[in-house]
Amino acid sequence: MDKLIEKLGSINIQAYIANDSDEARHLALGLIPQGATVAMGNSLTLREVGIFDAIVNGSYKVINQFEPGISAAENLKRRKAGMLADVYFTSANALTLDGELVNIDGKGNRVAAMMFGPDKVIIVVGENKIVKDQEEAWQRLKEKVAPELTKKLGRSTPCAKTGECSNCNSPERVCRCYTVINGQMPADKDRIHVIIVREQLGI
Repeated sequence: MDKLIEKLGSINIQAYIANDSDEARHLALGLIPQGATVAMGNSLTLREVGIFDAIVNGSYKVINQFEPGISAAENLKRRKAGMLADVYFTSANALTLDGELVNIDGKGNRVAAMMFGPDKVIIVVGENKIVKDQEEAWQRLKEKVAPELTKKLGRSTPCAKTGECSNCNSPERVCRCYTVINGQMPADKDRIHVIIVREQLGI
């Protein structure tokens, strides 16, 4: 784990180790500047760690695309606004030993915000998402993340039934965007923060 933290630092990503969800939550919330606007990508990890509830129910300026009852148009408006928030919270689908953040996304706003837009991006990952390399990362995404996520969302995709990606064209597909972040420019070294939690979190 220490070598991974060192590797992330060498590619201009700030990285931390949290021993449990409580430590991760306190660390993550402590990275929010006073008065900042905050947005979040959809993430089971953020909910399990307690960050989602802490932000939504706290005294933060939240751009909440997940607010119950809002229209599709308002949801889209908030997704767009979230890409220019001061702070953006999310997780990653896989983290390689070389420090690469590998992700899939449906609409793409979550991965887009990770790459550009918000002044600060805080990515919380459980140790279960650490993989050897990109090959293992894509295998994890196609054989575990996408099938389990579609099941959880109640989608009727082929992978939800078979447990394997068939590169389908289902209208309910959740993996239309594939991205890899392999570090940041030196001038952006304080933008992305990765918190690795010594727990099994998310999918």
